[in-house]
Amino acid sequence: MSLGQVALAVDAPRSSLSRLLVQQRPTMSRTLAEKILAVEVVDRSTMSMVGSIGAQRRLQALYALGHWRKTIARAAGLTPQAISELLRGTWARITVECDDAVRRAYALLSMSVDTCERNLVRARREQWAPPLAWDEETIDDPMALPALDAVPPAPAGRDAATRFLLGESVVLDQAARREVIGYLMEWSPKSPEEIGAQLEMSGETVSRQWERLKARARETGERVPTRRMMLVGV
Repeated sequence: MSLGQVALAVDAPRSSLSRLLVQQRPTMSRTLAEKILAVEVVDRSTMSMVGSIGAQRRLQALYALGHWRKTIARAAGLTPQAISELLRGTWARITVECDDAVRRAYALLSMSVDTCERNLVRARREQWAPPLAWDEETIDDPMALPALDAVPPAPAGRDAATRFLLGESVVLDQAARREVIGYLMEWSPKSPEEIGAQLEMSGETVSRQWERLKARARETGERVPTRRMMLVGV
């Protein structure tokens, strides 16, 4: 649920909940606490309209990866014109079906890069954040901000991760960067901060990607990686 939806459910100002979210208030009233605890998670199947900010951010993130508008539209099952309107934020609210369509395209394309230079230039000019900069838990929250240190450079090829780990000076794309993070977190004694410094990103972003890699492995039934070097005390 977005912060606005929670605020409506508990009949409280969004600003009050925002301060609670960022831990600017050490205490709160028992009444408000009980209202928040009593909120039931919204079932999307019962909704007809949702806020458009999540869809807009997901499409902007795909542009930041150089995906073509027609490719995104095809993956979503929407028209190219609809993609343009969503990117511009023409509608404050969209149908659940439209939001689900954008989510499908995002799931299919957010792990890869493409070669649309026009969209890359537009994304850089507009400072649109790529997928790595967003948490899936907060991308739909209008109050959330992207971690802009996670902006990926242009891709360097399929063997970029291996070459980087062998000490070559290469530019990593999003997928190669995830591969490097996974390898170093599992097989090296380096801290997330040390790995982040090596990859020119924050330690927090490295830790977030590591947790996503483990979660994805659990979801697909693959072996869940662990911090082997730390376990043996190296």
